[in-house]
Amino acid sequence: MASVLRSSADWLRGTVHPGERERPTRHTLFLTALRIGLVGFGGGISVLSNIDDALVRQRRWLTPREFSHTITVAQMLPGGAAANALAYVGLRFAGWTGALLGYAGFVLPGAVAALALSVAYVHFGAIPAASQVLSGCNAAVVGIIVAIALRMVRTAVGMPWQMAVAAGALLLCTVGSASPAEVVLLSIAVGVAVDLGARRALPRALGALARLRVALPEDGRELGRANPEPKPLDKEGPTTSVRTPALLGVLALTLSVLHAGGLDARLVEMAVVYFRTGLGAYGGGFAVVPHLKAMVASHGWATDRQFTDAVAIGKLTPGPVLLMATCLGYLQQGLAGAAVATVAIFTAPFLLVVVLGSWLDRMRSRRWVRSALRGLTPAVVGLMAGAAVTLGSGFQDRAEIGIAAATTLTLSRFTVNPVWMLVLGGGVRVALAALGV
Repeated sequence: MASVLRSSADWLRGTVHPGERERPTRHTLFLTALRIGLVGFGGGISVLSNIDDALVRQRRWLTPREFSHTITVAQMLPGGAAANALAYVGLRFAGWTGALLGYAGFVLPGAVAALALSVAYVHFGAIPAASQVLSGCNAAVVGIIVAIALRMVRTAVGMPWQMAVAAGALLLCTVGSASPAEVVLLSIAVGVAVDLGARRALPRALGALARLRVALPEDGRELGRANPEPKPLDKEGPTTSVRTPALLGVLALTLSVLHAGGLDARLVEMAVVYFRTGLGAYGGGFAVVPHLKAMVASHGWATDRQFTDAVAIGKLTPGPVLLMATCLGYLQQGLAGAAVATVAIFTAPFLLVVVLGSWLDRMRSRRWVRSALRGLTPAVVGLMAGAAVTLGSGFQDRAEIGIAAATTLTLSRFTVNPVWMLVLGGGVRVALAALGV
């Protein structure tokens, strides 16, 4: 009994030796990610809780500390945090093939569901009842985005300069038509300059305080000038190294073969647009809504209403909100367009997890990384606020405004799965339409 208690205590502290636990096979990694993807409704904290339960408590592949580090790395990169986390777990245990299986297993159920809803939307979307349901879902999506942004403001945007960064990001993406990548890079630069500049100037100004150590509340460890370089908390890492030139060579060869086979130029154009969109998807799918809407409109790929319906479909399905690309691709080029858009928008986040995941894990406790994150977080808030403005500008009546406001208030006060709010929003809109409202 004492040995069991000691083992559990070691597990909670994260001091279990890697050899004392079973390593998952690639097959098990894929099936586990697939099961998580099947029930991954709601996104955000709900899916991360599912991953925590499956990988830490049930299968014991990771210690709680290792899982916390995994989530930190996942949030440093574009794309959905849940998909990035599963890819990084796969990378730790089985190299880049494990990362691919973890990522694809999580995204696959949602992609299939989004494709099925897209087919139904094309065939039945013009029916008045279906149109009312989608308009209610769209309004609920706006309310969900606003609620998430407000929650992030309360928990992670507390400094005046961070609020200014959030406001600047909102203006840049809505008025200035800046891409998410541009906003993110500028915000990270501001975070590093302001945060590090303030930390270095204050000790110099106060003289005697220059000898004191500075503690970062997020990390809990002292990081002063007398401190040694922080060491990685986990000894184990990916089992295989990533050979970027080899991956790029395979990609170039694939593109050459497709081009020689007469690949439709419109599909190539779609692939480039959605790849760029995925590259700037910091904070998840909602953050890229203004930029993606502008790109879709400039190419004439979808109307404003079709775009907002695609966002609602992306939220209705399990998995990342970026699956709205599946619907948009199907509207443009059918099955081929859906496949190209889905693969392209997830390619950049996946490659960044594979190439930078291990390096970020080692660097996550460095002061400049923490400063960069302090600039990135308010930028994500501003981008999400821009998404709410972009989608909300398409409201057609007071009923949609009311549904959005009610959704925001509900999620701000109570813990409710956002999917239920989408279903409720669609039902309420149909009921109001029947009453002539």
